[in-house]
Amino acid sequence: MHFKKKNIITYLTILLVFIAFMTAVVHSFDSCKDKKIKSDVKENDEPISPLQEDEGKQRTNPIDAGAKNTSYSIEKFYAGWQWIFNVVCFNKMMYPLDTAMKSSEIENLRLHLFDKKMTFTYGNVNELVTAYGDVIKEQCNHYKLDWRLILAMIRQESYFNPEAVSRAGAYGLMQIMPGTGMGLQNELKLEDTKTPYNNLTAGMYYYATLVASFEFTGEDRIKFALAAYNAGLNRVVDAMTITNYFGKDYNKWDNVKEYYPYLASNQDSIQRLVWPKLGRPPGGTLNNWHEPYKYVEYIIFYYDNYKKIYPGNLPEDKQTKKKKRKK
Repeated sequence: MHFKKKNIITYLTILLVFIAFMTAVVHSFDSCKDKKIKSDVKENDEPISPLQEDEGKQRTNPIDAGAKNTSYSIEKFYAGWQWIFNVVCFNKMMYPLDTAMKSSEIENLRLHLFDKKMTFTYGNVNELVTAYGDVIKEQCNHYKLDWRLILAMIRQESYFNPEAVSRAGAYGLMQIMPGTGMGLQNELKLEDTKTPYNNLTAGMYYYATLVASFEFTGEDRIKFALAAYNAGLNRVVDAMTITNYFGKDYNKWDNVKEYYPYLASNQDSIQRLVWPKLGRPPGGTLNNWHEPYKYVEYIIFYYDNYKKIYPGNLPEDKQTKKKKRKK
């Protein structure tokens, strides 16, 4: 085992030396090329390329400029390899508790490094609206939900595939877990929760109950309900409890989402302070805390885009349209 570790370290060292060497070669090549160009301009009165002006002033050759920019970008990238290595491989357990601020800063950098820019794509949303739009609107009118939010949920959950099944066993357009599905089936007196119609009915009912549970948070209730739909109601309550412990307003999702990392199992020191008797979150630890964090962001992103495409179903949406027409 010791021999293998030694080999790995040796290989990594050789790789880093090679990268440094190649960077130096690229830099030296560019420097020599620049010096040669300058000397040629001084010694010869004739232009060295068709892109040079008659007065002897050298214009920028787009090919040379592109090559220089590329080599500079490569050099700049490898020059910061240590920063990237620290961000990717940062381990909180290797640092004492008094470096908590540094730990949070590194975590934010890590999230920023891997954060992907969201781009809107239609997918099969129009086909879904054609097939099940009326059902979704009918249920949403009953629960006073914006049907475009449900479209965004379906896209995130199953990507509009009624036969989708996750590794955890969640199924259907709304990706209902088997245990939850059985409870909803009995409560709503459905024959099953796997057919598209019943899956939508059960899923929207379940989400509506979660929204009602967070009614006290005001406009952010839909975001809290989304997080609960993804990772469980108790996990949201635990995150709100930690937020309150740190003196922040736990009724604001933007505050609560920043304290989700403290639900991870390696944050037991904080958890013992928040829950001194139990010593851990009542809803259990959540190492994959970034999943509900991103889940809410993605759905709200698509919800905002669907608002631009499809008309709303709620009374306030219709009143807004009338006001715009009067203007």
